[in-house]
Amino acid sequence: MSTNSKETSADKRQKPKRSKQPANPQEALLATTSEQFKDLCRLALEIQQLQPWRYMEETDVFGVQDPDTGDQGFVSIMGALGEYQSVAVYRGNEGLYGWIDFEDLLDVDPESDQAHDMLMEIPQLQLAFLPAGLIEKRDRDVIKNSGLKFASAKPVFRCYRPGYLPWFLTGAEASHLIHVLTQTIDVARRFYDDPGVVSSDEDAECEVLMIRVPEIHDSKIAWKDQVQRVDPPATKLIPFSVDDAVLKRLRAMPKRGALEADLFIAPAILGKPNERPRALYMLLVADSDTGFLYGCEALEAQEGIDLLYASIPEKIAEMLLRTDIGRPVQFAARSEKILDVLESLASELSATLSLADELPAIDEAKSALFNEMGFAS
Repeated sequence: MSTNSKETSADKRQKPKRSKQPANPQEALLATTSEQFKDLCRLALEIQQLQPWRYMEETDVFGVQDPDTGDQGFVSIMGALGEYQSVAVYRGNEGLYGWIDFEDLLDVDPESDQAHDMLMEIPQLQLAFLPAGLIEKRDRDVIKNSGLKFASAKPVFRCYRPGYLPWFLTGAEASHLIHVLTQTIDVARRFYDDPGVVSSDEDAECEVLMIRVPEIHDSKIAWKDQVQRVDPPATKLIPFSVDDAVLKRLRAMPKRGALEADLFIAPAILGKPNERPRALYMLLVADSDTGFLYGCEALEAQEGIDLLYASIPEKIAEMLLRTDIGRPVQFAARSEKILDVLESLASELSATLSLADELPAIDEAKSALFNEMGFAS
C-alpha cells in the first residue's frame, strides 16, 4: 500500500478531535465535575438523612415555582413501602395530571404494563437512591467528584421526557432540580411536625395545591406558601383523519369479530451512544377470535406522544386494507386513550368500542415478539 493512501502518525496527531456535543447547546449534558452536581449531591445527602418517605406518602404532593423560569414542578415523595426511595418532580400541569392518571391506573391494576409505559411518558425529574451495583459510571463520577459519602443506596439524577428513556441531566434541568429539592427539604421538615402544611382540596374539580412561591427582595429570594389552583392541560387529542376512499373500501368489507389493539414500549433502545435514548413503541393489532395478527408496526414519539396516538386510526386502517379479510364490529383496548382516538373510525365502520382487562390475542403475539427479540414478556 502506498504512503499516499495511508495516514501517518503525524497526520493523526494534527487532525482536530470532533466534538460529541449535541447541535443544541441546551441539550448538552451537565459535566460531572460541575458545581451544580455538587449542590445536588449535598441536597441528596440531606434528603437521605432526613428520610421523608418514613412519614410522607406519594399523595402528599406540593408544588415549587422556579424563580428563574417561573416553571412549576410538583413533588411526590416515594419510598413509604421501603422498595424504591426517590423524589419525583412532575413538570408543569402536564406532569401533574399525568401522575394523577398514573395513580388511578395503579389503583385498578398495580402490576399493569400500561402503568409502566404511562410513567415513562410523564415529564419529570427524579432523584432516586439505588444500590451501588445498579448505578452507571457517570453516576459514580458525580458522587466521587462531590467528595460526599453516602450509605449503601447511592443518588442518581434522571430526566424523563415523553418518547425517550430516562437520561442524565442538562444544566437547565439541574438548576430546576436544585430549587425544587431545596424547597422539598423545607416542606418535609415542617410536614413532620404539621402534615397540614401540604394542603389540598379533594372536592375541587381541578387540583388545588400548596405551591412554594419565590419573592425577590433586594436581589434575594424569599419563599412563601401559596395555595393555587392547577388546571388540567389544555391540549386535546385529535386523531389523524382517515381518507374517505380508505373508509369506503373498509365499509365494503365483510364484517368480522372483535379487533384488539395495543400500543406499548418495547424493551429496546433507539439512538446512537452518548445521545438521549429514544423509546421504541410497538403497535399490535390482532383478531380477538382467531388470534390472526393484522399488523405489528414500530413507532417513535419524537414529535410528541399525542401525535403518536393520533396516528393510530390511520395505521390500523392501513393494516385492515393490507390484509383485506374483513372489518371489525368491535375495537377492544386496555387504554382509554386508544379508544378515544379510535372513536371516529369505529363510528364510520359502525363498530363498538370496548375497554378490556384482557387482550388474549395481543398478549400471545406480544409474547412471541419479545421471545424473538430475546426478551421475556
